Amino acid sequence: MKPWTVLGGSILITTAAAILLPSLQMLDSGTAAVRETQATISPQQRVLLTDDNLVDTLNELPLTTPIASVSWEHSVLTLDVKLSKEETTPLEIYQNMAELAAFSFYGTSNVRQLLLRVVTEDEWSGERHLLLASDIRRNEWTNEALEQLRNREGAELPEDLKSRFRITVTPMWQNRFSGVYTN
Repeated sequence: MKPWTVLGGSILITTAAAILLPSLQMLDSGTAAVRETQATISPQQRVLLTDDNLVDTLNELPLTTPIASVSWEHSVLTLDVKLSKEETTPLEIYQNMAELAAFSFYGTSNVRQLLLRVVTEDEWSGERHLLLASDIRRNEWTNEALEQLRNREGAELPEDLKSRFRITVTPMWQNRFSGVYTN
């Protein structure tokens, strides 16, 4: 090879590097901005839910209704929330549902499905009665749905939210919240 060809190739490579490296730096700073935005949106670190940390992690949630039972199997979190006070309203239950869904799908990395039941217990017999059941899946949950559930103004949920998250209420729910809830 001629010396001028080697010199010309070296100059070309040096010039290309001087032009391209700042562009790569800008791409990396854009990625950092996205990471910073995600950290702002979800301030809590995502946890990997396991049998070992299940109870402690759920105990930290700001729920107004106690968890009666919990099960964790094959990325499916099953919870029974127990209504223990008469003055519990449907709006309070919906806010707790939103909190549990937000935890399940934004606060963890491995919950794929949340099966949530709202139950009440007969004082005399100790028998549990189902009031509401829901089957919420990660791939069907959206921020808009979360806000819609959190910011309910009425006791009745819109049909699209009921069907999307497979929410079913029992006649016992309707009896308990008669005057508040309508068909």
